Amino acid sequence: MKFLGELDEASLARTQRCNRRLADPNRLQAIRDTGLMDTPQEEAFDRLARLAAQLLNVPLTIMSLVDSNRQFFKADFGLPSPFRETRTLPIDASLCRYTLEGEPIISSNAPADSFLKFHPSTGPWGIVALIVLPLINPEGHVLGTFCCIQPSVREWTAQDHLVMKELTASIMTEINLRDQLRKLKAEQRMRDTFVAALTHDLRTPLTASKLSVQLMGRRHAGLPGVQTSVGRVTASLDRAERMIQNLLDASRIQAGKLVALEVRECDLHAVAAQTLDELSALYPGRYELKAEGEFTMRADPLGLRRIVENLASNAAKYGAPGTPIEVRLERDETQVRLQVRNQGTPIAEEDLQTIFEPFHRTRSATESAEKGWGLGLPLVRGLAEAHGGKATVTSGAEEGTCFTITLPLDASARQRRSA
Repeated sequence: MKFLGELDEASLARTQRCNRRLADPNRLQAIRDTGLMDTPQEEAFDRLARLAAQLLNVPLTIMSLVDSNRQFFKADFGLPSPFRETRTLPIDASLCRYTLEGEPIISSNAPADSFLKFHPSTGPWGIVALIVLPLINPEGHVLGTFCCIQPSVREWTAQDHLVMKELTASIMTEINLRDQLRKLKAEQRMRDTFVAALTHDLRTPLTASKLSVQLMGRRHAGLPGVQTSVGRVTASLDRAERMIQNLLDASRIQAGKLVALEVRECDLHAVAAQTLDELSALYPGRYELKAEGEFTMRADPLGLRRIVENLASNAAKYGAPGTPIEVRLERDETQVRLQVRNQGTPIAEEDLQTIFEPFHRTRSATESAEKGWGLGLPLVRGLAEAHGGKATVTSGAEEGTCFTITLPLDASARQRRSA
């Protein structure tokens, strides 16, 4: 742009440096990434503009973004027409473009300033005293400015500088938080896509393997040991499928979604008894099932099984070896309660606060010989909440560790609300 006079050497060098920054593709991408260009005014930013005007007692404050060809007014207090309506300024008329090296523009009397007195916008805008601070992102790119303007000579105080500095930092905090949220959402979408693709690709060969094994079992049913081998391989493939489903459900839980259920009438007592009977092959003589009364309910029987299986197997893995594990069922008119209690080293207090978080493993679990992904307990909580219930845990040296799952007798209502 053409200044209305000849700039001194320092001012001319500043304009040249900033002009080189104007079309920097990385800077322009950083502006696009904010998602703020050409968007309506927002209270989050207008509030800071009003606050600056009030604290500094100035008639005009502006938050701008500066791209390669224009200055966009995102927020303001006192912006005059026609800029209040258009909210843009051609880049050749922009004073804020000369902060792109990260240096502020501060003056108590622009008409007497060696640089500002020649800028063609100072007169038409009535700019006399001003503070223009650059909005700098964590990568060092100047996105725009936050400025206050006084139409008369004013000596800015240290307090004035501090107010503008702190409010500029607040604007950047808002922008940076939005950027982090955008990145987290993009990461979540990428993770969901990856998990979905991975599980699909894994399920295909697993299904083919299971069909092949079953076919071999039928063709060679008369050979000794064939059915035993087929049963073992099938069980291993079933376990691999459950691990894949756990990974899918953990991804849903981490995204704040409910685990999908197939609700129908089932018997929690029967589900628990069958699950513990199967686990007893791995942990013989460990489980004591205590239940009185009827436990018919409307729930997802597979989901109930996964709850019991995870809690009961964890109790055997991490509880004191050889000690009994108590599985207790209770109910009242509206809900059932499942408790799994084991003895052993108590869970540390800090671990109790995060034990249901995905991919979290307690210190004792990490130090043990047992391997795991930290998915079991998050799935237990996710399944309980999908039913409309909750999962809690207590742990102490005397009473042992007890996981309690409380579920409504009818999970249909929760599923309808989440559909």
